[in-house]
Amino acid sequence: MTLKTIKGSTIFFIKTIILSICLSLLFSGCIVGKIAAAPFHAAGAVVNIVTPDIVGDSISGVGSVVDTVIPF
Repeated sequence: MTLKTIKGSTIFFIKTIILSICLSLLFSGCIVGKIAAAPFHAAGAVVNIVTPDIVGDSISGVGSVVDTVIPF
């Protein structure tokens, strides 16, 4: 094998590993629910500043429910 072939196969191997890690994180359930729940958590934090805590906490609770319900 030449040095060029070894270098090319190493780059392909690294790209494959990075793609595998990204796909496993995408479909493991750690990102979709959190992204869907983020606006509710942010809105709850903002509303907590202006209104009583129960209102903001209930909005944040909706975000927690969304995060729990979405299975992926």
